[in-house]
Amino acid sequence: MPLVSVVVIGYNDAEHLPTAVRSVMAQTMRDLEILVVDDASTDDTPAVTARLAAADPRVRVIRLDTNSGGCSRPRNVGIDQATGRYVMFLDSDDVFTRRACQLLVAAAERADADLACGRFVRRHHQPRRVIGAHEQLYLRPVVLDSILDRPRQLYDTPAWNKLYRRQLLLDQGLRFPEGLLYEDLLFTTEAYCTARRIAIIPELVYVWNVRRNAEAPSITNRGEVRNWRDRFEVHRRIDAFLAAHEVGPALAAAKQTKFLDADFALFLRQLRTAAPSQRPELLALAEAYVAGLDLAASPDAAAPSRVGAALAARGDLERTLCAADWSVTGGVGGDLTLRDDRLFWTAAHLDDPSTRAALDVTATGLLTAGFAGTPFRTVVRECRVDGTDLLLTGDVHDVLGRLAREPVITGRVEVRGRIGGVLWQTPAVLRPAPENLLRFEARLDLVALGRRLAAPTVGHELRLALVLSSAGRQNRLALSARDARLPDHDLAVATRWHRLTGGRLRPVEINGRFVLQLAGLPATYDRVIGLLSRGRYAGRRFLLRRRRTGRVRTTGRR
Repeated sequence: MPLVSVVVIGYNDAEHLPTAVRSVMAQTMRDLEILVVDDASTDDTPAVTARLAAADPRVRVIRLDTNSGGCSRPRNVGIDQATGRYVMFLDSDDVFTRRACQLLVAAAERADADLACGRFVRRHHQPRRVIGAHEQLYLRPVVLDSILDRPRQLYDTPAWNKLYRRQLLLDQGLRFPEGLLYEDLLFTTEAYCTARRIAIIPELVYVWNVRRNAEAPSITNRGEVRNWRDRFEVHRRIDAFLAAHEVGPALAAAKQTKFLDADFALFLRQLRTAAPSQRPELLALAEAYVAGLDLAASPDAAAPSRVGAALAARGDLERTLCAADWSVTGGVGGDLTLRDDRLFWTAAHLDDPSTRAALDVTATGLLTAGFAGTPFRTVVRECRVDGTDLLLTGDVHDVLGRLAREPVITGRVEVRGRIGGVLWQTPAVLRPAPENLLRFEARLDLVALGRRLAAPTVGHELRLALVLSSAGRQNRLALSARDARLPDHDLAVATRWHRLTGGRLRPVEINGRFVLQLAGLPATYDRVIGLLSRGRYAGRRFLLRRRRTGRVRTTGRR
């Protein structure tokens, strides 16, 4: 019997599957079996898996007769075929770090744990960058007697950065829910709640490759309505599991807070970017689930997500979108109202006590923030080419009349590199507009901007901000561009750095921020930016660990 069974699943991914499997073959721990489950691929995957099996006797190939449409069935088949003491999972486009299996097994054996968890990172391609995940959970080794010792561990939901004792899966009947996406959410929650001790290690064990520009993006990157139908259904099943297993109110509340902070924040992000015709259907899916939640039971959840959920539960699309803007961009607008010295996101829906509590945003500091500290929502409505200029028009949303009370406000638009400081700036014309808006207009001289487009300070995008000044005070506001009219083509920019920058800019909103993306960025410079990103990530993690230095902590064990 091998010590570890690694289940590698893939569908029509002959390009990346060999790299994934070889990351298992190269493990420092040799006592492995590698179960490659082919979900009825129609590309060259069968030939690729045959070559891999011929190269290493530890590789066993299992081919499904029909495609399952997700990850659950291939993983379940892998569990059924596994013979190892432990089981791990790997997707065909990702990789293990070289000591992943050894480190996780050692942690599980030392703690006599049913579950061991390691750190993972997201490695983005096009443009390249490395982003950590749940860093606070993985600063030092920890052993938990129960998930109740650290409910926040529920935030780490992927199945593949973990090692499971196979007997746990057999005894508890743990399987991935077939026919549903986001299957990891339910599987890992059940594993957390039923495991006899959980070992946590700070070492990196898994690299998740994110290829959003791939010809065939992963199922969960396609932005389909089905994604959210399945995600909300998975959360219903998690709620039912927690209720049936009497985990206690603290864990149930932690799960709901996690849903609001992580899952619903993602929903708000997608609601913003969805086509206007698709938004009512998405909101209806959310309403059907969040209407049954007691949002007052999650006072520690992020305020924008809590507010957005309360408004979605009432079916209020426009106000939910305003909350989504707040969640994604940090900008505040809408109809904030003051009642009995409490600040509420909106004057609507205050008749219901639970909704009223969820809409209370007094603790955010918005009530006492002055002109310089208020994150006024700033939205580009139109961006168009006018000769050699780029003409921007948009709105600044007033908050509690603070802009209206300023006698004189001036503005300018700043252009910053992702890595360096201000590259270029231009005055902005401001004028009052109806509905508590301050309209702005600015011209970006593409010729002048091209002269300042120095590759070492740019990164892969230029970020724009509107700077408002009044009576010696300044407020720098990032620009967003939900539903904006943007050019449908790249803009050529003459620059002496064109061999590195590509000389083409694309006005676009990325993660709620309006930017000028370097659309023609050469692969070599993209790799350099990726290396710089990895260095910055490593530096941030080092400083974070330095702030949390101390002896290895074990909770619940002596």
